[in-house]
Amino acid sequence: MYKRRDFELGGVSLKMKVNEDDSSSSLAAETLLTQWLEDKLRLGHVPRLSDMVDHVRREGLKLKRSELLKMLQTNPAYMFNMHQQKKRMGSRKYRPVVATTLGYLHCDIGFFSKSRHYSTPPTFQAGFLAARDVLSRFVYLVVLQKSRKGASMVSAFKTLLALHAAAGHTHPVRGISFDRERSVMSNKVQEFLKEKGIKFTSFKMSSSKAKHAESLIKQVRTDMARLERYNQLEAYRLRKTKNTGGARRWWNLLGELANELNNKEVVIGGKRTGFKPKEINEENLPEFLTRLYKAAPAYYAAQFEVDPRFVNFRYSVGTHVRAKLIYTSSSVIGNKHSETSLEDPVYKIVAAVPYVTRKLTLGKSYKCVKLASGEQEIFDENDIVPSSELYTVDRHRAL
Repeated sequence: MYKRRDFELGGVSLKMKVNEDDSSSSLAAETLLTQWLEDKLRLGHVPRLSDMVDHVRREGLKLKRSELLKMLQTNPAYMFNMHQQKKRMGSRKYRPVVATTLGYLHCDIGFFSKSRHYSTPPTFQAGFLAARDVLSRFVYLVVLQKSRKGASMVSAFKTLLALHAAAGHTHPVRGISFDRERSVMSNKVQEFLKEKGIKFTSFKMSSSKAKHAESLIKQVRTDMARLERYNQLEAYRLRKTKNTGGARRWWNLLGELANELNNKEVVIGGKRTGFKPKEINEENLPEFLTRLYKAAPAYYAAQFEVDPRFVNFRYSVGTHVRAKLIYTSSSVIGNKHSETSLEDPVYKIVAAVPYVTRKLTLGKSYKCVKLASGEQEIFDENDIVPSSELYTVDRHRAL
């Protein structure tokens, strides 16, 4: 049955015929295919996707291959053998982290691997706090003393604020973004940040996470290896000339490395801005932003919201999904080993959120709510798959 619907676009009236039987026929086809699939599984035969495609063609069912794949993804019998591992994001398809004000830091905890040349004293085995200003790229590196507990993290944040003041910055530290580390989420740390008037943002499943801090830790490890090699050779030379002095290790070189990074010119996408992190302040910030937007127009475009009505999303609001794992872990079913590549919690999509990527294309993400706790997370479209809300952590026992 067809029904005429009127639309208006740009003042021009458009008329379209819509087939109201399409949705009902598609639903009936899915019901028939589901019944066939359940019968096969009951007899011990597990049909592949190609088997389902052949059956649909033989029976004349009007179902797309993507619809068949979705049926398998949501079926608990296929939950272990569907290849759904999280893939690396393509070049420049990520969402740029946008800030127009100084003082917002991305933070994370970094570590150095064990070295066969020396042993790390227990005092420095807790790692170091790495922080970078999202806008100016100014770097802060602080050694964590003895542990990563709340008191140690408060001490590290105090040192960070002291380094911020010593650098001559006139703007305050306005916000800190961090992964959901247990020590950082403790009452002691949260009360300290609240007392200092610092806004705290926690990351969990978001693909963006603390990008600046994570990339900073990789850079620190690479540059620290170079500095340690240089200091090792320098210590050997001093011993030959009978001068006192030993090789300096990473816990002695963090301050020197931070100063070196803050004196390097800010380069965005291979384009120079003419500013060093230590030179950027509130007075010359407008000029820096002009050069930043010229070097990377996506940082300007990403400030504006995109109307989701003009974007074709893969999933609709209300769909139940699960998040992909970065890695694949093994699970045991009886005597057989299988792989699972999905997180256990089930989420419900509550909003579709389009955004501008670094490549000036449209990215697609979803605001989701965890069914068990009501927590909200934002996932990229390629980081989730549809799932049934009827299965718990063990994936075999219904709620």
